[in-house]
Amino acid sequence: MKNGDTYKGEILSRDSESILLKTVNGEISLIESRVRSIEKNSYKNRKKNQRKKGSKSRFKFDNPHDTRYFFGPSGIPIEKGGGYYQNILVVFNFANYGISDNISIGGGLEFLSTVSGSPIWFLTPKAGFPIGNNMHLGGGFIMAGLAGVGSGSLGYGVFTYGTHESNVSAGIGYGFINGELGSSPTLVFSGTHRTSNSTSLLTENYIISSGTGESIYFGIHGLRILSEKSSFDLGAIIIPELLDVIPALPYVGFVRVF
Repeated sequence: MKNGDTYKGEILSRDSESILLKTVNGEISLIESRVRSIEKNSYKNRKKNQRKKGSKSRFKFDNPHDTRYFFGPSGIPIEKGGGYYQNILVVFNFANYGISDNISIGGGLEFLSTVSGSPIWFLTPKAGFPIGNNMHLGGGFIMAGLAGVGSGSLGYGVFTYGTHESNVSAGIGYGFINGELGSSPTLVFSGTHRTSNSTSLLTENYIISSGTGESIYFGIHGLRILSEKSSFDLGAIIIPELLDVIPALPYVGFVRVF
């Protein structure tokens, strides 16, 4: 509203003079000329099944970024017409958009290489489907390439159990380099737990098989600061082989939902 008030609910009717809004406290009539703006709640469809079952969130707003952890995906899809812009470590820029309730397309560029004229590019298509109560199954590709040099990709599948606010995921992926399938898988284990209106805990862990019987581990652990349309990630990248040199590398990310 023009006086700074905000109302949330379902618009039952609207004309040039008034808007009839159904809220959790009943129906109210708003004067049209006093409305500054109206924004669609892009998370309504996402929560529809939970509300049908009678579950209620204890938070003031829904998790704005529940389809990915720090970078790795969950099985939860972006809903149709929704999307987000993501920045990682200042120089990596991504955008993802839901073309249906189950399929999204996306990609990105690395800033410094783009300015230099040889951009490092990314493609991140994904599909996700609910398969039961608080269960989702997803899959897709994370593709990266350097203009004029070549590209590689990781095809993955991921299972997510839990709510949009707190969940765990397990995934497996295989790499493709110049069209050849890698011989060993990459395993991913991730999780998030929302602790308050404005914070969530995050963990993202990778086990990469070398094909010689040895495995390499690295993980990202930290927290996410939430608002209704944005999230800000702070984490530490842990690589055991580097612990004698440096305990952790910093991770910083930002997401703006549209």
